[in-house]
Amino acid sequence: MDEAEDPDREPTKREWVGFWSMIVQQTQNAFNDKAAQFILIPLGGAVGASVFGIGIETIAGALIALPFILFAPITGWLSDRFSKRNVMLGAAFAQLAILAWLFMAIQMRNMTLALMGFFALAVQSAFFSPAKIGINKELVGSRHLGFAAGIQQMMAMIAILAGQIGAGIYFDHRYQALGGTPDQAWPAGSLALLILAALGVPAILMAWIVPKTPAQGAEPLRPGVAVQHFKHLTDLWSDRSMRRGSFGIAFFWGFAALINIWSIKVAKALTDGGEGFGSLQAYFMVAATLGMILGFGVASFLLRKRIELGWVPIAGVALTVSSIALAFVDPRTSRALIDPVLAATLIDGAATPIAAVLHPSTGLFLWGLAAIAFFAALFLAPLNAWMQDRYPPAKRGELQAAVNLQDCLAGILALVFVEGFAAALAGTSLGTIRILQWELVAAGLFSGLITWFIIRLVPSHLVRVIGLSLLGIFYRIRAVNPENLPKKGGVLLLPNHVSWADAFFLTAASPRPVRFVMDATYMQYAPIRWFCRLFNTVPINLGKPREALRTAGEALAGGDVVCLFPEGQLTRTGTLQELKRGFELIARKGGAPVVPVWQDGAWGSIFSFERNRFFRKWPRKLPYGLSIAFGRPLDPREARLDHIRHGMLGASVEAMRYHLGHERWTNRMPRQESRFRPHFEDAEKRPRLWANGYQLGQVNAIPRGVPIAHLDDDPALDGLGGLAAFGEIFRGGLHVHTGPAKARDRHWAGGAKLRELLEADPPPEGGGIFFDFEPGSEPLECEGWVHCPCLAIGGIIVAMSFPDPPAPLPTSRPQPGRRPGTRGLLLPGFVLDEENSRIFGPAAPDGGLALPPGTTLDELGFVCLATEAH
Repeated sequence: MDEAEDPDREPTKREWVGFWSMIVQQTQNAFNDKAAQFILIPLGGAVGASVFGIGIETIAGALIALPFILFAPITGWLSDRFSKRNVMLGAAFAQLAILAWLFMAIQMRNMTLALMGFFALAVQSAFFSPAKIGINKELVGSRHLGFAAGIQQMMAMIAILAGQIGAGIYFDHRYQALGGTPDQAWPAGSLALLILAALGVPAILMAWIVPKTPAQGAEPLRPGVAVQHFKHLTDLWSDRSMRRGSFGIAFFWGFAALINIWSIKVAKALTDGGEGFGSLQAYFMVAATLGMILGFGVASFLLRKRIELGWVPIAGVALTVSSIALAFVDPRTSRALIDPVLAATLIDGAATPIAAVLHPSTGLFLWGLAAIAFFAALFLAPLNAWMQDRYPPAKRGELQAAVNLQDCLAGILALVFVEGFAAALAGTSLGTIRILQWELVAAGLFSGLITWFIIRLVPSHLVRVIGLSLLGIFYRIRAVNPENLPKKGGVLLLPNHVSWADAFFLTAASPRPVRFVMDATYMQYAPIRWFCRLFNTVPINLGKPREALRTAGEALAGGDVVCLFPEGQLTRTGTLQELKRGFELIARKGGAPVVPVWQDGAWGSIFSFERNRFFRKWPRKLPYGLSIAFGRPLDPREARLDHIRHGMLGASVEAMRYHLGHERWTNRMPRQESRFRPHFEDAEKRPRLWANGYQLGQVNAIPRGVPIAHLDDDPALDGLGGLAAFGEIFRGGLHVHTGPAKARDRHWAGGAKLRELLEADPPPEGGGIFFDFEPGSEPLECEGWVHCPCLAIGGIIVAMSFPDPPAPLPTSRPQPGRRPGTRGLLLPGFVLDEENSRIFGPAAPDGGLALPPGTTLDELGFVCLATEAH
């Protein structure tokens, strides 16, 4: 179970059971803590208890935080010295004993003993916290850590919500039922504490179910361990990234403590601490906790694939705005939740608490609290998961305890701020409510400062999240075989280059951050230079090849995933262009494995050259589906040009298989009646024909949305159902003619019969494109017509020739669509086994398609038959 050797391992079923058992135990623990707090606070208010004139609500908040400060070093030591599961088991037994103590203290009507018991409960939580947080990675590993951390926080918030509702509202109801006098406050709380003690029993069983994790090996216990606060903080702060991350977490807990105490004080100010105080503060806490539960739930979904820090500044901005906005909402209208007379005055209709929550004039304050809590949770979850993933295994408990220490110090500072702010303005003409509103403005402004600092620290993460979120609106990107990308160490990615957005597509699909290689000449432009530095782009000087090799090799040797487009240009044909040899030296220089990659579906996006232009076109559909396949890693010594081309084409097969793997391709029949429809009756061949039609749409041959014209009885097209599939998938259709003379179609498919008609009686106006599927055909002698030899084997179209795509710029390199002596460019989704002269892909049968012996691919991807001159 030592995940240090394999941080991306998949947890076993036993470990998943242990994780969920831990979640149940920590949920029960959090419920008991919060329920006990929300029994003692209204109880103390009812009997008039205070310490040095300080209210019980403030004392309770301090007692919760104090153990995390006093015992931080020893809690961390204990979590590292022993199995975290055993620490959790001990905490479950301790909690049961302490809850019994609390019950007895209330029975004795002794607030001092009750507060001592509450402090002991907080001490138990302080020892429990490093173990429950630290065991996450030991149970589920790094890959699922973002999800696990989000679930853990969400369930804790659910427990807190349940504790607040159950304790606050129950105490108020019971207190009023017993007569509402101070003397009756004690029995009002005793039964609830007895129930809490009973709930401590199943927590022991849940802790027992958790699998025993190994002790990570801490130093022996000695007196100095108990006072190593600054040593542990020094260890935490020695890593600059962890130091900053821990400060961000401390800010959250300080802000959460401030909102918690602030909302309690608002409830107290609205009720003068008397009747309805417990219920109103419970409503406030319910709103905040529901918002936090939803926030952690959303965070666990957003972090299910990777831990993404970019959500932190986004949440910080929203937290700032929502806090300042709430400060301008009058909280006095929220009294309608507990005052039926006020509710009837403010609300038209039934004056019920539900109506008050939903009504804009009375429920706005609650919705504001919920919004603040939602964005606060979204702020914390990525930081929490990132920190847990970064802790060294041997110091996980110690560092988590140091983080807890900072969190509690931040919570105490929040309490000091609330009390100090109120004291500073106590002598002014501002009332209590107005002072509390200005407190929230000040807290919101401070949140804004923290957020600005975070944005400056992680700008690339922020831009990445925004960019990928926007990308997700327009594209559905699916990674195929992402396990082929090595989990750690340097890797050279070699993908096909289809569109201007390829870097974003690959970033979204890759499980690891990617650094892209870019020609340094582009760095002269300030926006591009800023963007490249933001994403740690690897700039290379193509005029200095030795320096370029060294720069890229160093990035690989440093353990980065480096992406290089080996074609050196965007494809205008849709097919793989000639590969440049520079990657071979880079791979050997960096000593890193090479992963061929294929992007399927990018052809046709507005960023590709489909329709013979970049950008200047409307998208044909939204969202747009892309499949990005990672091929088998190759040893850098195997990274030869022919191997990489074969690997990229093999990845194209996997990408298309994934895209076409849905059963709808098995059951679908063409809607249009044509000579090709009978071929779809064969259930075994049907999905292959649809796959072939899809392949035709990935190259710049027959334009999408344009009909394919053919003669009604041309024998060269027998069995080519892929033409019908293409016409239906890409909304082109088929036009059947008896001859081309009077037809206006420009894209024709056929063979010798069509050739004879064109040469004998050409159309009087314009020209066209003749996709010739006749084996061994000669060039067409017909003015204005472009002859495009193609290759079909066994009813499957394998290669297409087409007119050379235009050059978008005078400096653009030519990309031929046809070449003398060849049968066209191999369609994406096929890979050729030249040794056995067979072709494989989703449109081919399981054993592949047999080609004429000696069939090869040239450097541009044209199919060369041995029987035809090249």
